[in-house]
Amino acid sequence: MKFSNHALIVSTIFGGFWLDHLISEFNIRTYFSALETLPYLVETCIGFLIVCYWIYAIPEKIQSSASLFYGLLIDICFGSAIGFNMLFFVGISYVIHVYVFRFRIFSYLQLIIFFAGSSVFYLACKYLIFFPENYSYLLLISSFVINAFLWLPIYFGMRALRRNFF
Repeated sequence: MKFSNHALIVSTIFGGFWLDHLISEFNIRTYFSALETLPYLVETCIGFLIVCYWIYAIPEKIQSSASLFYGLLIDICFGSAIGFNMLFFVGISYVIHVYVFRFRIFSYLQLIIFFAGSSVFYLACKYLIFFPENYSYLLLISSFVINAFLWLPIYFGMRALRRNFF
């Protein structure tokens, strides 16, 4: 695959993680003092869903080494622990590469459930490792619903982008 294609993939992943960062910065609890004791209720995984899309869409071109490199770039640029995103990108890459032909016959609902579930697993591990005091099952359930609703726009948006540039 050409360098320009990798640059496009990395830029969309960066855009997704940047959008996640902006959404997490907006916190309604800071505006209402009565809500300060509530846990976080919404966490999106747009960047992780974009990574999942690219691996799902072109598994023959994005190998595990590319996922490792994308994860390293995200870890360095967004200040997370080196290896956290690398581990999850390589892990989801392995799962998608093993079951890619089975995923191709899945319906949209089955894809939504799988990718929303994998993003919630990513989020649960992130909160257990880095923010255990904010870990909440309500957060995971609401994030599952939000990420499930986000999967189809990400899927169709990235597919349109892929068809125009690849």
